[in-house]
Amino acid sequence: MDDGDQVDDAAATVDDVAPIADAALSGGGLRALVERSRERFADEQSRVNELIEKHHDRPLIDVGLRIYERDREAAGTIVGSALAFRLFLFFVPLTLFVVGALGFLTQWIEADDVNDAAGLGGTIAAQINTALSQPDSTRWIATLVGLIGTAWAGRSLSKVMMSASCLSWRLPVTTKASVRVIGAVVGLVATIVIVATVVNLFRRDHGLAIAGVSILAAVAVYGIAWMVMSMLLPRATRDPGALLPGAVVVGAVLAGMQAVAQLYLPDKLERASALYGALATTLVTLGTFFLVGRAMVFGMSLDAVIYERFGSISQFVFGLPLVRVLPRKSEWIRNFFDLE
Repeated sequence: MDDGDQVDDAAATVDDVAPIADAALSGGGLRALVERSRERFADEQSRVNELIEKHHDRPLIDVGLRIYERDREAAGTIVGSALAFRLFLFFVPLTLFVVGALGFLTQWIEADDVNDAAGLGGTIAAQINTALSQPDSTRWIATLVGLIGTAWAGRSLSKVMMSASCLSWRLPVTTKASVRVIGAVVGLVATIVIVATVVNLFRRDHGLAIAGVSILAAVAVYGIAWMVMSMLLPRATRDPGALLPGAVVVGAVLAGMQAVAQLYLPDKLERASALYGALATTLVTLGTFFLVGRAMVFGMSLDAVIYERFGSISQFVFGLPLVRVLPRKSEWIRNFFDLE
């Protein structure tokens, strides 16, 4: 089963799944459980639709209900979990590739120089020291396996993102990911790594206060990176302004998780690792990936609902008295911002 089939299955409603489950279940208790789940889903969907009709004249309540409905319709939690799993699969071979590549730099750099420049310490610094002392054969194996694994995982991650965007915008689901989409995924991950390194440097050289301020700048950088990524995904409009709400949400979540990971968790993880070993680090890592994946899917649904309900900020800006002349004179502006 490919990624498209998995996402399609995740997005199927209980009404679609229940008959298949009923045919496969032999116990009356399980069949009754499926039937109750189907009834609860239908009742909840009906209540949400009634509330949307009732509060149509109250924009904030109406938008909140529509986002909730769209997120459930797009199976946000399940698709977010699929994204989180593929993010994890992407980072594992990427880390292996970086560690292997660092091994070839031992003639020019020292492990302490790398750790000092990146502001690394503790377990990560120890791993860098180990990477730079590996034999040549191990470096080649790690680099090649990591490169192949990164390419495969990046393609899989891109396909799930394509499907998630289609579900959020109510478009026909496609899993075909172009090279540009895969490249954008790699660029997004590279942006996360670079920003995390810069924040580490600020924390080391200027203390927690300046590092905390740099997190605010990270929100903007992550938001722009996600917006560029989203512009390559399927959506109902070419207007990049429609992607601004989701970019703010994803940027804030990424920066917030980075702040927690770099400013709060290091001491906690060091004590937890001494007590629980690698399990504590693994749980934190998987939890972080889940929150990031969930935020990405929620951001897509947020973009779709706000655009359908209010339009985009581009339409407002280019409707102002002095600015409205620009799209009339420029075909490029009309096409880029999807203006009539």
